[in-house]
Amino acid sequence: MSADPAKIYQDFLDRTGDALLANDAAAFLDHIVLPHRIMTETETILIEDAATARRHFDGFAAALRSQGVDVYVRTVKRAERVAPDRIIGWHEAFITSSGKLVAPRFENQVELIHRDGRWGSIWTRHFTRFVAWPDILPREGR
Repeated sequence: MSADPAKIYQDFLDRTGDALLANDAAAFLDHIVLPHRIMTETETILIEDAATARRHFDGFAAALRSQGVDVYVRTVKRAERVAPDRIIGWHEAFITSSGKLVAPRFENQVELIHRDGRWGSIWTRHFTRFVAWPDILPREGR
């Protein structure tokens, strides 16, 4: 395991992003620690169980497919180890279809915890008022 928090964080981003595009719920959810919080500028969603996590994954993956998303890139901007088993990172997300942005690029923050030999997210924050989980479509009036 790399000791560099930025490398660990980018690996997490790459694995979960690839799993979303491949519609591989098991690979994605293997990196989500329950209970899990998802926060935007307008709401907080608490995901307490595996069935709810799967429902959110399916909704987001379906939204990506419905928009013809072929690139979902998240690039680490900064990552800090805040405890031996915890990393907080910041990244920017780009979601495109045939080279065009599907949603405005947006910044995010994730806290990772190391459990059972892997890094998983315990919460995610999307710094946007236009994109909310599990939807990628702009929400008017928010």
